[in-house]
Amino acid sequence: MADHDTTKAIRIAKLLDLLSKRSPYGGISIKEMAEALKVSTRSIHRYLDHIENDMNKPIISPERNTSRKEGLYRLDVGYLPSISPEKALVIFLSLLQQKGSALAGHTNELKDALVGTLFKYKYNPQTLPVRQLQERIHIVDEQLADQAKVSEIFTKLVQSLRDCCRVKLWYYVAHSRQDTQRVVEPYGLICKSHNWYLVAYCLKREALRVFRVDQITDIFPYTSERFEIPPGFSLQEHMGQSWGIMNDGEICKVRLKFSPRVAHRVKRLIYHPSQVIEDEPADGSVIMSFEVCGIDEMKTWLVQWGDTVEVLEPGWLRQDMYDMAGRVREMYK
Repeated sequence: MADHDTTKAIRIAKLLDLLSKRSPYGGISIKEMAEALKVSTRSIHRYLDHIENDMNKPIISPERNTSRKEGLYRLDVGYLPSISPEKALVIFLSLLQQKGSALAGHTNELKDALVGTLFKYKYNPQTLPVRQLQERIHIVDEQLADQAKVSEIFTKLVQSLRDCCRVKLWYYVAHSRQDTQRVVEPYGLICKSHNWYLVAYCLKREALRVFRVDQITDIFPYTSERFEIPPGFSLQEHMGQSWGIMNDGEICKVRLKFSPRVAHRVKRLIYHPSQVIEDEPADGSVIMSFEVCGIDEMKTWLVQWGDTVEVLEPGWLRQDMYDMAGRVREMYK
């Protein structure tokens, strides 16, 4: 079944490629498509139906073709750009990385479209089927428990962002363990570690708030209620020096000392735009500084390093980490 699906995907991708190339010149006939793919005309009709109804790519058929050439099929939205096998492979692997995320519900048809490009010239589908390729890639990451639901909500949020319309959210607040309802004006989306967050103006709080998308249990767009984002608002500037997705406005300098065990790793990654390597002592450790806000989120990150990082400044953050370590120790007594 997997090989059959792969062959079908390749043929549909080839058909899309034919339509893309011939659309600017009037289109292509059923007979030409069947000869090019070496299948029956009935199969071509099924593939065209799949492209139009399942892949949502409108096709102008001869019955409503306004060009002088009759009996030709062409894409209704121009032609698709060609993608080399190498680029198709990179995109394909990028889509695999979205497994379990809010985007997962929309990647399958894209992967099918890439299959044809990936195997059309570069590989033989009998020697390296897509199923085998996916078995050679293992993604280690968190996955959403209800991907389909989150993906549906994410799509509606993107549409509301595009149309600048208000939405009603049913939102689960983790710290109070309560379900809440509120009407918001979506300003933008933030992605951090494959998790998506909505930045929106909350009409109830009369202020900007951040909502984790997978904690939105339902959404209702008010398509007739439009709003305008304040002039000069920039999502990038709003995030400013935030360590994560929260901007509490209080920027401070944080100095950290990483042990020699992890120094090589921290020097090779940029954790924040303000990151500066201040010193590299003779023992192999690394002292870094950051100018950040949203320190509560940074604390969670610091805990992950365990005993390989020491907070040097500010003093109050050093004390907070000391107290947190004490509470953890008490748990394991």
